Amino acid sequence: MAQGGKIDLRSLLQVGKRWKWLLIVPPIVALLGAYAYVATTPPQYVSTTTILFGSNQFITQDLKNITPGTEIRGRFKITDVAENIRQQLLAETTLNKVIERSGLKPSQSMLETAKEILRNQPNVNEHEIVHRLQLEWLYKKVETAVTFPKRGNFVQLSITHTNPEQAYLLTKNLAEVFIEESLLAEEVGPRETLVFATKQLEVYSQKLEQAREGLRQFKTGMVRAQTRSVDVNVQNETQINNQLKSLVVDIADKRGQLLAVENQMGTLKDRIAIQLSGRATDLRTQMIEKISSAAVLMVQASWKDPQVIKLNQEIANLRESLRQEIRVTGAKNSANGYSPSGLDLAVQRQMMLTDLELLDRHKTILEGLVQTYKQSLTQQPSHDLELEQLQSNVKTYEELVKKFEEQVRSSQIGGALRRSDAEVRYKLLDPANRPITPNTADQPKIILMALFGGLGFGIGLVYLIEFFDHSFKSVDEIEQFLGVTVLGTVPKLDFEEK
Repeated sequence: MAQGGKIDLRSLLQVGKRWKWLLIVPPIVALLGAYAYVATTPPQYVSTTTILFGSNQFITQDLKNITPGTEIRGRFKITDVAENIRQQLLAETTLNKVIERSGLKPSQSMLETAKEILRNQPNVNEHEIVHRLQLEWLYKKVETAVTFPKRGNFVQLSITHTNPEQAYLLTKNLAEVFIEESLLAEEVGPRETLVFATKQLEVYSQKLEQAREGLRQFKTGMVRAQTRSVDVNVQNETQINNQLKSLVVDIADKRGQLLAVENQMGTLKDRIAIQLSGRATDLRTQMIEKISSAAVLMVQASWKDPQVIKLNQEIANLRESLRQEIRVTGAKNSANGYSPSGLDLAVQRQMMLTDLELLDRHKTILEGLVQTYKQSLTQQPSHDLELEQLQSNVKTYEELVKKFEEQVRSSQIGGALRRSDAEVRYKLLDPANRPITPNTADQPKIILMALFGGLGFGIGLVYLIEFFDHSFKSVDEIEQFLGVTVLGTVPKLDFEEK
């Protein structure tokens, strides 16, 4: 077929003539098949939308300083985030929302496939199978629908469907859901910060209120303790101790005198009862009050204070009046056949009992005041430490509450700024269109591909036949390969009868 490295066109024409039907039939069959495919395939409608991605415009350095967590973005490149955009468009959350909003119904083939799966897996829910088949179908649609330009900050979505309204809804909802999900993703950081700061603000606000309540209760208790405590004059400590010692001696003497009187009375002490009159009881009560007041003044003021001297004089006068009242009225009330001497001893005994009671009361009051003062001195350091700790807790919680309040405000501002900025950066440049006429742009391509495919198949088949056919096809081939001269040829004889 080739001589001297050159293609012999005459030989090629002879091969073509010899196998002309193999070069004609395959292209014709391919064209008929392509035409049948184009004629029987339902019309396809394409809806297209374009999403424009802008750069950050609103977040400045000053706003970043007052809104922690907000970043200042540089120049935006679609190639840097192409894979993220694709993954977000193909995310199951996005596809579920698109199916729901578009009201996408399962096709008959999906229902049949679901029934077949149910026969093999009866425990699976039919609705879940159908929904999963819809997701897979839409995934394939969206996977081929995304187009990223080599230049420019936009992405184009084109979805093809046999129903023009369905193509429009899928494209429109896919773009809207993508923008919504992008806005939500932009708000994730500030929203999580806001939720955390809000919870912490509630916790520490409650702790702050508890700390303040504890401090109020402690201060109230200290005020009450101070009202019950007595301010002791430390210069009177020696005199107070001497007074207590004197009272102890007086009580001991008085008890000795009482014992001597009771020994003189013998059994009369158990039979004679001296009843105090109303006036005597009143005088006794006044003396107890005066003794209490005098004891307080003795530990607070100087013993030479005029009020102390006055109280001591009033106590002495009351004591003398009480003795006279007991002497006069006690004997009258108890005169029931007893001798005058016995009655006199009984009156003396009653007076000693009254004096002994008053001395004990005086000593007890004085010791109580001194003990209260000493306890206040020992408890004061611990009270001061506890007060300091409570005040420190309140201050600490106030600072924490203030910080979380600032964090809540800054998170709210940052979220609003990010949301506003995102709404500008994600914009529909070309909204989805409702296709009116079917897309026929692929039909000429299909026909041309079928034509060239059939022709290529025929040429390839002829080449294979010629490659494996080693018979001589011309005199030239015989002379060339055998090196002999052909003297004559016998034509093909037809022995069939005509």
